[in-house]
Amino acid sequence: MQFEYPTVLFNITFTFLIFIVSILCGIFSVNYMLNNAINFEYLKIKEWKSYLHIGTAKADPYIRARTAKHGNISLGYPENLIFQLWTDNQGHPLRPGCHYLLKGHIPETRLFTLYTADKFLRPYTSTKNTPSALHTYNVIYENDGSLRINISSTPQTGNWLASTSKKEFGLILNLYDTSILSTTALRKPMMPSVERIPSGEKCV
Repeated sequence: MQFEYPTVLFNITFTFLIFIVSILCGIFSVNYMLNNAINFEYLKIKEWKSYLHIGTAKADPYIRARTAKHGNISLGYPENLIFQLWTDNQGHPLRPGCHYLLKGHIPETRLFTLYTADKFLRPYTSTKNTPSALHTYNVIYENDGSLRINISSTPQTGNWLASTSKKEFGLILNLYDTSILSTTALRKPMMPSVERIPSGEKCV
C-alpha cells in the first residue's frame, strides 16, 4: 500500500485550518456578545435607560459575563439603579469638546452619583482638582430642588462636571436606595434633560 503524501498533507493542513478558524470564530463571537450584549429588560425615562436585572439572579449569562468582564458592579434593584444616557435632548451623541447643560430634578433617592464613562461604562477620570464625578452632597441645588450641571471640558461656574473623553461618551447616573420603581406605577417619574449649549467650543 502506497500513501499519497501530498493528499495526506493537504488533508491534515486543511483540517488544522478549519480547527483554527473555528476557534477564532468562537472567540470573536463570544467577545462580540460580551461587548454588545443587549438586555431588553430595561426601564426608560426620557432618553435615560436602566437595565434592571444587572446584579440580580435574573440577569442572563451574557449580561453576567459582560458585567464581570468590565467590572461593572451593581447592588441590584431596589438598592441601586444605574441609568445611562448617550444622547442629548436632540438625539445627538454626546461628544467631547461640546458644552452640555444637565437640568431638572433627580428622582427621589438617598444618594446619587453622576459621572462620564465610555461604552463599557468605565468612568473617565481626571486630575484631583478637576471634578470627574458629582454626588448628592457636592452639588448646588436650585430653590425648587432641581439641578443645573454644566458638562464641559473647560471650567464652568456653578456645578461643573468635567468631560475628559476624546471620544463619544455617556452619562452614568447611579441612584442608591431609590423609590423610583414604586412611583412609576402612580406617576411618571422625572429625569433631568441634557441640552447642548452653543459656546464656540469645537465639538469633535
